[in-house]
Amino acid sequence: MPWYDRLVPDAALPSVLELTPEWLAARGIRGLILDLDNTLVPYGRHEPDPRVTEHLATLSRAGHPAVLLSNAMPGRAVTVARHFGLPFLANAGKPAPGGFRRALAMLSMAAPEVAVVGDQIFRDVLGARRAGCFAVLVEPLSARDFPGTRLLRLPESWVIRYLHRRGMWPSQTRPNPPPESARYS
Repeated sequence: MPWYDRLVPDAALPSVLELTPEWLAARGIRGLILDLDNTLVPYGRHEPDPRVTEHLATLSRAGHPAVLLSNAMPGRAVTVARHFGLPFLANAGKPAPGGFRRALAMLSMAAPEVAVVGDQIFRDVLGARRAGCFAVLVEPLSARDFPGTRLLRLPESWVIRYLHRRGMWPSQTRPNPPPESARYS
């Protein structure tokens, strides 16, 4: 298996707001494992955009329950999870598969029925792939990141450009690879 296989998302979308019940159903997705920072709320913020809160409630009412899976500390995760009314797992150790397995158990679903939605290739996409889930990469909500994440953004941008150049990037994505002066360089 080539080194990059586990880093290619199944879909790359601008935001979680692009996930509709129809889009999920067309891919056989019943449940969601959602990243927290820069996926649902900008890094460092505790209050989500009301549109995101309502969108997740709409998905849940349509039969797509979600679990929040984050490497954030429990205090931060519980504060944000309360806004969404979602169960959560903090200190998940992503991309290790243990947190993903626990989230799948909370959903009572098999991995192929669940989409992992996050903003990082090396944590969210790789973790989804290792767990056997559908991987959805979204654009980060903010250029501000946890310091460890910031260090990963430059090699992440290299991987994305590499995959674009070789035609391996999924079709539901931004039309062009990020420029050399990517937002995280």
